[in-house]
Formats: sequence, C-alpha cells, structure tokens
Amino acid sequence: MTASLPAGFPRRGAWPAVRFADPAEVTHLRALRLTGTLDEARLADAVRQVTAALPALRVELVDGEPLRLRVRTAADDPARTDLRHLTGPARDHACAELLRTARDRPADRAEAHRARFHLVRLADDEIVLALTAHSLVLDARSVYALLGAVCQAYTGRFRAEQYRDPTPTPTTGPGPGAEPLAPLAPLSERARASRRRWWTRRLAALPAPADTTAGAARRGRESQTHRLRVPAGRWEALTTSAGPLGGNGSLAVMAVAAWCLRTPDSPGPGYFSTVVDLRDHLELGPLLGPFSDRLPFGVDLSGLSAPSFHDVLLRTQAGFLDAVVHYLPYDEVVALGVELGRIAPPRTAAHWDVTLHFCRNPPASSATRGERTLAEQGLSIELFRESDLLGAATSVPADRWDGVALDLRPGESGPDTELVLDIDRHHPRLGHAEHVLQVLDRTLDAAVTAPDAPLPPPHPAPTTRRLP
Repeated sequence: MTASLPAGFPRRGAWPAVRFADPAEVTHLRALRLTGTLDEARLADAVRQVTAALPALRVELVDGEPLRLRVRTAADDPARTDLRHLTGPARDHACAELLRTARDRPADRAEAHRARFHLVRLADDEIVLALTAHSLVLDARSVYALLGAVCQAYTGRFRAEQYRDPTPTPTTGPGPGAEPLAPLAPLSERARASRRRWWTRRLAALPAPADTTAGAARRGRESQTHRLRVPAGRWEALTTSAGPLGGNGSLAVMAVAAWCLRTPDSPGPGYFSTVVDLRDHLELGPLLGPFSDRLPFGVDLSGLSAPSFHDVLLRTQAGFLDAVVHYLPYDEVVALGVELGRIAPPRTAAHWDVTLHFCRNPPASSATRGERTLAEQGLSIELFRESDLLGAATSVPADRWDGVALDLRPGESGPDTELVLDIDRHHPRLGHAEHVLQVLDRTLDAAVTAPDAPLPPPHPAPTTRRLP
C-alpha cells in the first residue's frame, strides 16, 4: 500500500456531497454477458492483468477531510459465484440480484470506496463479467472501457498504453500512456472569473429557498424505482430527431421531461441537472477515472402554449449548450449559490430537483457482438441486463438530502431501451410515479409520431407549491 495522495479537482468537488451517501447512491454497476467456450481461470487472469497494469483500478478513497487517495500495490481477485444450479429466467434474475447486493451492501466501507470485478458463472458456456466502482474512483464511461479491456486481455489483445491512466503513484508517477497532471486543471483563472459572472446572473434570478424545516425537507427522501420500456424503433426515431447533439436520444428525453414536468406554479424556466463528460469538454482525451461532473441547466419554455416537440427540443438544446459552454465545477456553482442566498444546504439541488443522466456515447450490445477476434474463439459479448442494474431506491435522511426528487436514466433492455426512474414517492409537484410514467410515455409517442404537431398537455398532478 502506498502513502496517501491528494485528490484531483473532480473528486475534491464531489466528496462533501457523497462522503456519507449509501453505496447504492454513488456506486456504478455494469456487466457483460460472455457466451461461448469460456475458461473461467483465464478470464480471472485477464482481470488480474488489467488491474495490475492500470492504477485507476487500484485507487481507493481515504475517508476524511480533505479527501485523499491510496493506490493499492496488490489487486483484489475477482469475486466468483456459480449459479449453474439455477435454470431459465430465475438464473438471470438471481445474478442481477447478487450484483445489486454487491453494490448496495459491500462487506465494509473500504470495499465501498474502490473498484471490484465479479465473475458469475451462469452455465458451462456463459459467464457474466461485472464491475462495481465508487463514482469517485471510476465514472460510467471508465467502467464500460475497463470491462472491454478485460475482454481484450482474455483474447491477448490488451495493451495498457492504449488507456490513459493519469493516476499518480509515489513510485511510478502517472500511469501508462498518461501525460503530466497539469493539463487536468479545470479552468484558467480568467475563464473561471468569466463563468462565475455568468452563473451569478443565473443564480441571482432564482427565488430564495423556502423554509427547509417544513414538509418534505423535514422527512427526507424516500425513493422508489420504476421503469418505462421504450421500443427499439421509438428510441431510434428519438435519436434521429435529436440531431447531432442527441447522439443516443438522451437529449430528446430531456426535452420530453422538460415539457412533461412543467407545472402552472413554475412559469419561468424549468431547471434540471445532468452529467457533463469533462474529457470532451476540457479536451482531456480518453482518461480513466472520475472525469464527469454535474451540470445544472435551464429550459425556458415561457411563451410556448402549444409547442411541438421540435420547439421544445430547440429550447432544451439551447439551455443545455448555454450551460456547457459556461461550465464551472459543480461545487463552485453550489458555493456561489449559497453565497448569493439562493441555495441552502443540504438542499443544494432543490432548484434543479430532476437529474437526467445524459450519456453521450453509451455502448450497445449490437456494437459488441461479432467482434472478429472473439468470434474466432467462439465467443460473443452483450450487455447484461443494463437497465436492471440501474436504479437504487433509497431512503435519504433530511440532513443529507440534496433535494433531487427524480433521477432518470436510459438503459438497454434487450433490443429495447428502458427509462429507469428513481422518484421520491411523496413528491407533491411531480405526483405519483405512475402518473409521471404515463405522461412520459404519451409524450414520447407524440414526439416520434408527430414531431411538428402540438404536444399533448402535461396535465401535472395538482399542487399548490414547489418543494422548498
């Protein structure tokens, strides 16, 4: 074990908000299903090879203020489970439950603060390869990349230098293929000052927070997970309609959500938060680690009484891009809002209480199948129940709840996509989850079938006030 190291800016900024969070709230979980003639021992060796070569997989968080890191010299062996005694759908269900349990209830806090591979044998010709990782160790994009790296190692094609791992260690410096850490500084002082002025204007226009000791704020958040299946054809049409900014349809879903969640008592812009990939925004390259940040943005639908989907989409794109080009680290946005009296801890996200998990380039099973080297070895790969591994209904005490009442994530479910909603079941503005799902489904259908016709009215659940 090495001495502790200072944390970089993405980790430092997010640490206060996630330090005491339940593992289910802050742990990424993704998995691949490998089918064919499989050597489990060889796959475990591939995990060890990748973990030994890439320090990012051996980082763990050192609990304390300020946050520090350690890079373990020895790698954990993958956790191995055999479910061949089960058959049919029960087998996949048991595997998903096992992986969710590994995410939600790790053996100890140290294990919750690191990355861990899992191998689950489903049949003689079928293994699930999964990776759980704290969001401040690896972001979702890194998790997908590292699952792919293990598959490369299994087929003898893994090259550590192809992965930019900037994790420093006292003995080796930055990892294979990395450049010096200086370019990872988020912004120049001149850019920061300019963007602080922009955010000051935006935050100053928000209403002051209401009494945070009343109502929902006093009881905290009690969320439940619900899912809405979007057929493959509808999702493909959404992707096309969203244009070059949509990529996978996520921005189109943002637009639909902006319309569906509009309420009479919120006549101004609706505010949301999403995820911005700093690799792209700051031109950092394909780094491994937690290089994503939270981004609040506004969608101003004022003056639109009966807009078409394209009308709403244009407003959504404008609001999203405006926030992206003025990117400021999220912790600085929150600190500025507190300074201006527009944000009150711990409800630091009460103004943007819907989080849309925007993934620019998600993998898809169709893209992982048919890879020649694997096919030559009689293997195929697909995502394993991606949407089922998303969602983490939790109860958050009032003194830790940041105010987000709905998390919306797209995930693959066979040939289709599922929108996974974690929603506060007592939310007076959004209403019941079933109502939100019905409105989303109806509006998604209208957006695809008649994108230039007026959208159906959102018909929000009755409410008298916005959450404080």
